[in-house]
Amino acid sequence: MLKVPEKWIIIEGESVDKYSDVISQTYQGEREGIVVTGVFSQAEMLALKTKLATKKTGFYPTPYGETWGKILVAQGNDKSDYFAAAEKFRAELKEIFPTDFEATIKSIVSQLSGNKAVELPREQGRAYTPATIRFAYPNHGGIPIHLGNEFLHDSAYNYLKEIAQLVDGLSYFVVVNKAEAGGELILYDLPADRLKKSETDREKIREAKQSIDKFPRKIIVPDIGDLIIFQGGSILHCIGDILGNETRITIGGSLALSRDSEKVYYWS
Repeated sequence: MLKVPEKWIIIEGESVDKYSDVISQTYQGEREGIVVTGVFSQAEMLALKTKLATKKTGFYPTPYGETWGKILVAQGNDKSDYFAAAEKFRAELKEIFPTDFEATIKSIVSQLSGNKAVELPREQGRAYTPATIRFAYPNHGGIPIHLGNEFLHDSAYNYLKEIAQLVDGLSYFVVVNKAEAGGELILYDLPADRLKKSETDREKIREAKQSIDKFPRKIIVPDIGDLIIFQGGSILHCIGDILGNETRITIGGSLALSRDSEKVYYWS
């Protein structure tokens, strides 16, 4: 049985319509995160894992392994390669995902946000990518400590800043394959507001990372097929080192309310 720390909530997949305020609560920091169990079945995730093993293109190396799909960070003002990759990723994802990934994520996020519209951002008619798939390999050190706010200085976010409330936004992911051991989502419990609204204060973020061992940690170990939504914008977090022989595979990205709070955008 999955256990979660204070300020987290577990929602059974069939009960999402009973929790229409949790996206807002998490966005405002009243909650730190949400686990929606069984969004996809373990059989669906195994089928996806099997198909991913046959893919040969569209992968990008990272210190912890690889991603399938190009992320927005470090794309700069010219995002033509990003948009081309996003179009290809969306088409291929529809072919290999056992069900409609985008429709499922949109439905759940909409229900958890009071039936707000959930949309991919579009810039000059070109859609952003809905997610990327992360392959975290065993004994590569896990995914380093980070938070979403520290990347917002990148000029690739200029358009999103015009349409969405990016600072202290949310992260989401679905577990496709678990590590044999390790691979936990680890969140660091810094003093209240230590990193809130810190879009440009990279020195404060750097100092927090250097002293990270001083702070309590919270650990989340979701199961295959679970959806996790959490305050990835303002909470320093990492993925623990993957141990054993299994690669940790997740699919996800970011969520942010629109400027008028009438809709939710999702992208990676």
